[in-house]
Amino acid sequence: MDTNRTDCFKCKNFYITWDSKFPYGCRGLGFKSKALPSREVKIASGTECLKFIRKPDIRK
Repeated sequence: MDTNRTDCFKCKNFYITWDSKFPYGCRGLGFKSKALPSREVKIASGTECLKFIRKPDIRK
């Protein structure tokens, strides 16, 4: 397993859409997709997502 992979669920830009055909969205890049946005970015560009902004840890 690749431990350097961007985790969309920990990103401020990630959201779940109401669109059942495209359930995942990225506000930073402005698109919805069937797969996680970080995976789509990796496939299209070959690099990790550059719009990743870590959510603050609320368990403090």
